[in-house]
Amino acid sequence: MKTDLLIQETEDLRQMLSSHRLYGTLKSVESIAVFMEHHVYAVWDFMTLLKALQRGLTCVDLPWVPRGNADTRYLINEIVVGEESDVNRHGVRMSHFEMYRQAMLGLGASTHSIDTFLADIMQGRSVSDSLRDAQAPEASQRFVAATMDVVTTGSLHEIASVFTFGREDVIPAMFLGMLDHIPTTDSSVFDDLRYYLQRHIDVDGDHHGPLALSMVEQLIGNDEEKYAEALAAARTALQNRIALWDAVAERIVTSDQ
Repeated sequence: MKTDLLIQETEDLRQMLSSHRLYGTLKSVESIAVFMEHHVYAVWDFMTLLKALQRGLTCVDLPWVPRGNADTRYLINEIVVGEESDVNRHGVRMSHFEMYRQAMLGLGASTHSIDTFLADIMQGRSVSDSLRDAQAPEASQRFVAATMDVVTTGSLHEIASVFTFGREDVIPAMFLGMLDHIPTTDSSVFDDLRYYLQRHIDVDGDHHGPLALSMVEQLIGNDEEKYAEALAAARTALQNRIALWDAVAERIVTSDQ
C-alpha cells in the first residue's frame, strides 16, 4: 500500500516530533500557556485543511450533485462530524478548536490574539492581514502561511497528505509526549487541556487516523507521480511542525531565563 510507504519514508521526521525537546519544557502553567498561545493557530488551520478536503471531495454547493467517490465522501464527512461537533468533558457539543480555546481560558492563557484573528476573518480580511493585525507569534504566522499555501495551490492528494501525515497520524504521539510532562501540581487548571489531549489521542489513534490513511490511499491509487507529490507534501508538513515546535521551545526556555 502507498500509505505504508509514506509512513516509512516519513519515519525520521515523525521520530523527531515524538521525542521533541518541547515536551520537556512544559513544566508550569506559564510555559504551557506560551505553548497554547502559539499552538492554537495550528488548531485553527487544521480545520481549514479539513474543510478544504470536504469542499474538494464532497458537494457543498447548491444545487447539490453527487461528487467523487462515495467511500471517500464518507471518510471525510466522518472526520468532519467528529472534529466540528464533538463533546467536551461536560458533555457539551463543540468543535475541537472551541474545546482548545476553553482549555486556554481554564489555565489563564491569553485568547486575545486568536480572538482578534477570528474577528478579522469573519469581517472578510485575508488570513495574512488578520495574522498581522492579531500580532500572532511569528512562528505561528509562518506555520499558518504554509498551510494556506497548500490549501490554495495544492492538489487534493497533497492536501490530504498534509492533513494525514502532518496532523492526524502524528497527533497521538505528540500529545502523549505532552501529557507525560504536564505537571500534576495545580492539576485542576489542566483538566480541560488533559481532556482535549486525551480525546485526540483516542479519536485520532483509533478512528480518524485510519480514516485519513484510507482517504490518502484512495486519492493516490497506483499513481507514482501522485505518490511522489504526496510524500513531498508530507515531509514539508512535518518539517513545518518541527520548526514551530523549535520556536515555541526556544521561546519558553528564553522566558525562563
